[in-house]
Amino acid sequence: MAEPQRQDFQRVRSPFEGALVRLRAVEEDDLPAIHDMFNDPDVQRTLSITFVQPFAGTRAWWEGMRANPDTAAFVIETLAGELVGVCSLEDVHSPSRSAALGIWIGKPFWDRGLGSDAVRTLCRFGFREMNLQRIGLSVYDVNPRAVRAYEKVGFKEEGRRRRGMFVDGRPCDVVVMGLLPEDLVEE
Repeated sequence: MAEPQRQDFQRVRSPFEGALVRLRAVEEDDLPAIHDMFNDPDVQRTLSITFVQPFAGTRAWWEGMRANPDTAAFVIETLAGELVGVCSLEDVHSPSRSAALGIWIGKPFWDRGLGSDAVRTLCRFGFREMNLQRIGLSVYDVNPRAVRAYEKVGFKEEGRRRRGMFVDGRPCDVVVMGLLPEDLVEE
């Protein structure tokens, strides 16, 4: 008789943990750090929200996000526990099993692979735990760092809204990207 296989539960990774980052709920104590990092003009430069928020605006965002059943928002932190940004699956649409991805990383943490790992972890969570079949996003073509990060995870360009936004006083294209479960690139 064969010996039953023993499962090593220490090897089972949380659906909220990637190779470099962990996703967790946004707590009230996180709001000052989120507020300070988000209000950096370089961070906001390629986001759809481009104005400095008072702290009350950051708190209102947090309260609204928590009350919205169609949004799952997370703090992105390093495995050592340092808050580096925020990501979310928004506009969750149950009939089509789809959502829109949003993410920003604080400027001190750029170019370390944290954004790609957070996107991969968030998408894995969306597909495996939320049973989504499609995750979409929009990104400005003047943000090649973000486009590369999304492509590393498996996102494909699905179209463009030519001159769909102004960044730095100039028109830019809005690149529409999508990811299906079978496209997700695991590392």
